[in-house]
Parts: sequence; structure tokens; C-alpha cells
Amino acid sequence: MRFIVLLLVLTLPFWVLGELVQAEPLPGLPLSGLMAFMPAVAAAILTVRAEGRAGLKALFARSFDWGRMRGRLQWTPLILLIPAVALASWAIQGHDPAAAGPAPWVLAAMLVAFFVAGLGEELGWSGYLLEPLARRWGEAAAALGIGVVWATWHLVPFLQAGRAPEWIAWHVAMTVALRVVTVRLYFGAGRSVFATALFHAFCNVGFFALPMYGGAYDPRFTALAVVGTATVLTLARRRSGDDSIAFR
Repeated sequence: MRFIVLLLVLTLPFWVLGELVQAEPLPGLPLSGLMAFMPAVAAAILTVRAEGRAGLKALFARSFDWGRMRGRLQWTPLILLIPAVALASWAIQGHDPAAAGPAPWVLAAMLVAFFVAGLGEELGWSGYLLEPLARRWGEAAAALGIGVVWATWHLVPFLQAGRAPEWIAWHVAMTVALRVVTVRLYFGAGRSVFATALFHAFCNVGFFALPMYGGAYDPRFTALAVVGTATVLTLARRRSGDDSIAFR
């Protein structure tokens, strides 16, 4: 609760900024989207208070903990899930899959920018908040709990971007399910924050890589695909008896 309350206090100025300044760095992304770094800031503040500078250094070291990752090739299809689903949904709607989107250099720049922003979120959600909640509630409940908070936290930017209620409902469902997938990736890939930030970055690139910088994105298709993926991953973990969450 301390993390959530602090996150809301830190986020409020960005919500106000998004309301006062009608500008979008990318279509559908108001200035309040700059709040993406606040989970890391909240985690840093609480870590310093509890563990001092050593704890803060350890937290930020998680940004590039790719050495923890197990089965890199195994997890590659999952990391590319959203770009693949977004492209498939575009084709299902009857559009040409080869229709022009952003130039390759723009996609590369977006991937770098979204990876940095992804670290701003995942250092908080995955690096700080997840494991204590998973110890107390278990992986599935922790994933759903963080997913609900994560989706609710994004509601103000959605409204500021002028999203329709139906669009928001579908995208919120997708967001909660996406957190379940992210949590499974975190534990399955060796508790790597780097893996979750990379996944986060590819998800955002997948949304904005569609023509009109994501203006053609339809959350209905993506929500169904991600909910299905989250369900399959959860059932597979239970059947395999995966002990990746067995804390020591």
C-alpha cells in the first residue's frame, strides 16, 4: 500500500500536465504518459528508506540482469507476442499486412525509448513489488493484483487521449492479462527485470508500429489473444509443477 500511495502522489503532477497541455508525443499518448518512470522512482524512494544506498544500487542493477535469463530462445516468441498479435489483428480486419507503418529507423528509436520507459515501470512492478506479493499471495494472485493496479493507473491517460469506453474496457482486460504474462515471464526466465522491460518495450512497439502510429489498433483482438496466452501459461505452470517461485 505504501508503494501504491507513493506512486499516486508522484503520478498526480503528470495527470495534471496531461490535462493542461494538449500535446501528444505519439498519437494516443498524452503527456501524462511520462508517468511511466514513476514506479521506478517510488521503488527507489522506498528502497533507500529500507536498505540505504546499497539497496538502491542493487535495485537499479536489475535493469541489465540478462545473466539471470534462462531459456532465452524459449521465451523469444513470448517477448514478440504483441507485435505478432497486432499484425495478425490488422490482417484479420481485412487490411494489407504489408501496409506502410513507421520507417525502420523510427521503430528502432521507439524500441530504445520504450525499453527505457519499460525499465521505469518494471523496476517498480517486477523489481520491487512482485516478489513480496508473490510470497504472501502466490504468483497468480500477485499477478492479478498488480495487473488491476497497473490497468487502473493508466485510466487517466486513456481518458485524456479521448478513448471510447468500449476501447478502454477491452484494453484494460488486455492490460491485466498482460501482467499475468509478464509475471510468468519474470519467474520462468530466471526472475529477470531486463526480460520484463524488453517484453514491455516490444509490446509498446507492437501497438505503435501499426499504420498511423497505432491509430488502427483494435484492443478486442489483442485482449482475446493475451487472455488466452495468460490462461495457457498459468495452466501449463500448474501442470508442470514449476518451482520457480520457491523462494529461499
